[in-house]
Amino acid sequence: MIMKKELLIFLSMILFSHVGNAQQRKDDVLSWVDPFIGTGGHGHTFPGATTPFGMIQLSPDQNTKSGDWDWCSGYHYSSKTIMGFSHNHLSGTGWADLGDILVMPTVGKIKMLPGSEDKPESGYRSTFSHERETASPGYYSVMLDSYGIKAELTASPRVGFHKYTFPKSEEANVIIDPTNKIFGNIYHTLVSIEGNNKIKGYCYSNGWGGKRFAYFVMEFSKPFKSYGTYSEGKLKENEKIALAKDAKAFVRFSTEENESIEVKVSLSPVSTEGAQENFDAEAKNVNFAQAKETAQNTWRDLINRFQVTGGTDDQRKIFYTGVYHTFIAPNLYMDTNGDYVAAQENMNTKWFTNYSTYSYWDGFRATHPLLTIMDQKHTKEFANSLISRYTDRKDHMPIWELCGYDNFCMLGYHSVSVIWDAISKGVPGIDNEKAFAAMKDASLTDKMSSSDGGGGLNDYIKLGYTPSENGASVSATLEYAYDDWCIQQLAEKLGKKDEAEVYKKRSMSFLNTFNKENKHFWPRQKNGEFLADFTLNDWKKLQPHWVSGNIWAYDFFVPHQIDEMMNLYGGKKGFEEKLDKTFTEELKMIGEQHVDISGFIGSLGFGDEPGHHVPYLYNYAGAPYKTQKMIKFIRDNMYAAKPDGIVNNEDCGQMSAWYIFSSLGFYPVTPGKPVYAIGAPQFPKVALKLENGKTFTVIAEKISDKNIYVQKMFLNGKEFKSWEINHSDIMNGGELKFVMGSKPVK
Repeated sequence: MIMKKELLIFLSMILFSHVGNAQQRKDDVLSWVDPFIGTGGHGHTFPGATTPFGMIQLSPDQNTKSGDWDWCSGYHYSSKTIMGFSHNHLSGTGWADLGDILVMPTVGKIKMLPGSEDKPESGYRSTFSHERETASPGYYSVMLDSYGIKAELTASPRVGFHKYTFPKSEEANVIIDPTNKIFGNIYHTLVSIEGNNKIKGYCYSNGWGGKRFAYFVMEFSKPFKSYGTYSEGKLKENEKIALAKDAKAFVRFSTEENESIEVKVSLSPVSTEGAQENFDAEAKNVNFAQAKETAQNTWRDLINRFQVTGGTDDQRKIFYTGVYHTFIAPNLYMDTNGDYVAAQENMNTKWFTNYSTYSYWDGFRATHPLLTIMDQKHTKEFANSLISRYTDRKDHMPIWELCGYDNFCMLGYHSVSVIWDAISKGVPGIDNEKAFAAMKDASLTDKMSSSDGGGGLNDYIKLGYTPSENGASVSATLEYAYDDWCIQQLAEKLGKKDEAEVYKKRSMSFLNTFNKENKHFWPRQKNGEFLADFTLNDWKKLQPHWVSGNIWAYDFFVPHQIDEMMNLYGGKKGFEEKLDKTFTEELKMIGEQHVDISGFIGSLGFGDEPGHHVPYLYNYAGAPYKTQKMIKFIRDNMYAAKPDGIVNNEDCGQMSAWYIFSSLGFYPVTPGKPVYAIGAPQFPKVALKLENGKTFTVIAEKISDKNIYVQKMFLNGKEFKSWEINHSDIMNGGELKFVMGSKPVK
């Protein structure tokens, strides 16, 4: 029923949309979004077309070879060639998969291999320039210079729409390459040419998303005059079917000058029949212009819910691009008939809409708390998808899920944080008993981290800490303790006193890994002894015990017991001094730095998510003016309106969500507590249009590049003296006014 409602909304938008290309007005919010931000440096975002939380991310691929880390999204701004356009991509992650069903238009001799970047003419690859490349939400275009073809892309939730404008030619081709995979491995592919304008098939592969099928249905707007397949290294003209490890297809047309051919491609994780149903529901009788208009209107309506007044052009562009990136993942992973895949099993349901791509080691911190304010509808679906892994699939909630598969990347069981945060904020439609059962199961299921060594959960339960014999043991203990606090809160809400007591004790386990001698959360052996002190200037010594070697962030990762954490460092004064030292002490490291830690402010690597809440901790030490100063510094120095404008992996919205919250003037230091720590606003005015029809407005009076300090605050006209604002105050609508000045209020 849920899926049918979403489908009706999508189709109705098509019917009422204006046919033709949407010309952006100067005041069009989409003009402030730059999808190229994050495609350079180590941002790992993609520039192609997608819809909010859609299954399709139709984007150019340039390099899919495993090990070329900066091409995790298939695209990097430094490349000078394009090998084609595939239908799904990860947004800002530190590892990769996907790139399903690549399509590439060419002219001339049929070539079935992509060729290399240094010799693009050796295959079907094309050169291009950024001067003739454009992108905005729901739309991407580029001129393929090697062929004189203009490629345009747009998308619906389950269908990719291509438009290729050819020169005059008797040899206008479209290559269909299901063997394309970003960092993944192919078992076999199938292509089947049906009639004179349709191709079906699939790819069976293995990668970060596990062993999986990607079924497709492809339809052309014009009958092709000839066709063929490729398999076992041989081109086979007039062949209609190929099944092999390298099976591909091609079709050929005669074209007039500037003749356009449209291609529509639907995907399904379950079956060709599912792909066909998805096609019929979203692409039948829909042309490229209609699909583009609908996609852009969907994004326009969503992004317009954040109404910014003032600020510089770059600030607005970073903010609105951040909104766009925050609403790309998680991703729909379900056919219109209710079929989906979970833990490598085909499933069907009607009680929720299934999503995947759960980068929760990152996103529990700010991405999903932001969605509890701005998109409770999808928050409910994400929570129910996670819960269903236990209730329906009879498996466990994931650590990091892609294509329904838990790849065990990173640490913790932060699904419980996402679910409890939603429940604590009153998001409707989540069964608390089912949620608790799934959360409890996650807290009892030891998993070997694929990125950081042993999970050590069984030892943690037995000893009260994760021993140093396990990988990233300090990080694991701290993250488990926070997650256990989330479970404790739900147990108390449900009146489960005994279980609440168990998880309360577990949530205090951070105390068991604190070394009172050196004042660090420190690796502790199974025999109870702490490891001997070692200098903190050698990455090789740090990385076995802290994720990315990031001891400086993890020294502050007790978000659920901030007062207890401050006591460990000597109370508020000692805590403030430790924060000061962290933000000012320059690192002089030896050894190889982990790729995920970057953007150093003193010794805190802001590019690594465990430290994202740390600037806000000054509030709790009684020095909120230092939070305000640091927030301003990070906004100005860790973000920029250019391709390399994100200091490290964007991570499915987390880097963007930090910027959004920190521009509004508050941040979720403790996801799961329905409060936000006050920071410092960036814009004179931001109005949040909430789903419940109310508006919450943030005013920053006298804000300027020098007036960065909060002098006074008013909530709905009354002076507000707390350094935390309640979630309910936001959801009830109203106005939070900051009066800003150039001098700190101490």
